[in-house]
Amino acid sequence: MIKIWLGRRSWIAAMLLAIAIAVGSLLVLESAHRRMASDYESALQAMTVATEINEVTVRTATIVSSQRGYLLSGQDAYLKSYLSAVKRIRALSETIVAHYTRLHDRNGLRDFASLIEVFSRHIQAMTSARQAFALRRMSADTALARTAHDIDGLERLQDGFTALYRRELGRAQVAREHGRTDQWLSAISAIALSLLNIGLFVLLFRQLGRQIRRERRAREALDSQQARLDNLVQERTQQLDELATHLQNVSEAEKTKLSRELHDELGAILTACKMDVTWTHHKLRQSDSALADKLQRVLRNLDQGVQIKRRIVEDLRPTVLMNFGLVSALRILASEAGQQNQWRVTLALPDDDIVLDEQTAIVLFRVTQEALTNAAKYAHATEVDLSLEHDVHQVRLEVADNGVGISPEQIRKPKTHGLLGMRQRVSARGGQIDIRSKAQGAGTTIRITMPRVAAASGQASCV
Repeated sequence: MIKIWLGRRSWIAAMLLAIAIAVGSLLVLESAHRRMASDYESALQAMTVATEINEVTVRTATIVSSQRGYLLSGQDAYLKSYLSAVKRIRALSETIVAHYTRLHDRNGLRDFASLIEVFSRHIQAMTSARQAFALRRMSADTALARTAHDIDGLERLQDGFTALYRRELGRAQVAREHGRTDQWLSAISAIALSLLNIGLFVLLFRQLGRQIRRERRAREALDSQQARLDNLVQERTQQLDELATHLQNVSEAEKTKLSRELHDELGAILTACKMDVTWTHHKLRQSDSALADKLQRVLRNLDQGVQIKRRIVEDLRPTVLMNFGLVSALRILASEAGQQNQWRVTLALPDDDIVLDEQTAIVLFRVTQEALTNAAKYAHATEVDLSLEHDVHQVRLEVADNGVGISPEQIRKPKTHGLLGMRQRVSARGGQIDIRSKAQGAGTTIRITMPRVAAASGQASCV
């Protein structure tokens, strides 16, 4: 017992030490990474500003040459080049000033501002001379003589801009050196963390080996119990299937009973009420028009009640299926659904009705009804194809739509009871159901295969 306790204590201490080292290495890595990012950003900004200062220097030379060229030749091309260079330098000046302001570099801001101030004075003087030359108030030689000092001043300004350019290059070099130092620290931390991981893996595999041996012994003890539980689950599953089948049969029987009661009793009551109200309305139509109008509204309400009663009875027990057979019932069901949802419906049904037992016909009708409901409610389909085929032994039903489709995960684990109800109905009669969707947005196809005579066991495969 003491040995086990000491072993556990040493294992806990090793794990705590490893966690502390790992956390420390991660902190160093994160800190170095942030510094590297900051150094990279600083170097990038410094290089950007250096490039902009260098462009200011180049543009200054362009101004000098353009001023001389314009005064000597009078060509507008030199003037355009001059004005473009001045405009570009002013835009670059705003960017460079903003850079020094963000860095709180007072010396750099002061030096650059003084250079730009001198630049502006020279440009103003050169502009005055150029405008006088353009208005022919001054000759080219006179304009060149007056602006010679300013041109020389601009050439001297290039030395100041070059000094700022070198300063920014030096700042970028310092940032890169700091980045290399942080990169070296990151490499050391990564190596330490890797060595720690190797050590942890060695300890982990040793502990894992012991755990595997213990689990093997426990698994062997659980295998026999698992077998007993599997048998119990199979028995319970079979019982639940039988219960579900029984509940479906009871549900259909109750629907039949309720539909008959609604049709016979409620229908008779509504018909009698309508006859009485019609007679009363006829008698009072001349003597009491106000009461006659109210009775007319009562007649309309009674008509609505009769229509609602008929729809409820039809939903509970499809009379067209009982009276005209499966083929006619499917044709009417698809046509009504197409009109209601504005679908393009394609039917491939036999010309004559097929002989099926009542429960099989009900299953095929209900599954078709559920499939059309899903196509309207969830798939948002615009086209539906319905086909029915049969031979001596089997009957095959297929419902396809062009809706949004069903994902494989939803087919395997439905979120609603509609698909589960379809499978249960089909399997209870010994049939097979196959629900497929090629891809999201490619529609859904439901194929059902049922025996002409239902299997007695009620067992089936569902794909």
